[in-house]
Amino acid sequence: MAITTQEAQAVHSVYVQRKYHYEKIADNYMVKFQLGKCTKEEWEAKRQEVKDFLPYPEGIDKVEALEKVKTETGWDYSL
Repeated sequence: MAITTQEAQAVHSVYVQRKYHYEKIADNYMVKFQLGKCTKEEWEAKRQEVKDFLPYPEGIDKVEALEKVKTETGWDYSL
């Protein structure tokens, strides 16, 4: 089944929001972990918080959806 533009946009929206929240929240814990100021579990818990807060739509292939956005708009991403 082909992914619709609306489905692709929904995946794209989550992708962009997750990237922002990873940078603002989880990346700080990654640095703290690297410096020995928090545990790996604390860092991974922050990453999981972002994933739980911003789930991808069910039943839609993420890569296929992001490729559709890339094809239609020229936007580029890296997984």
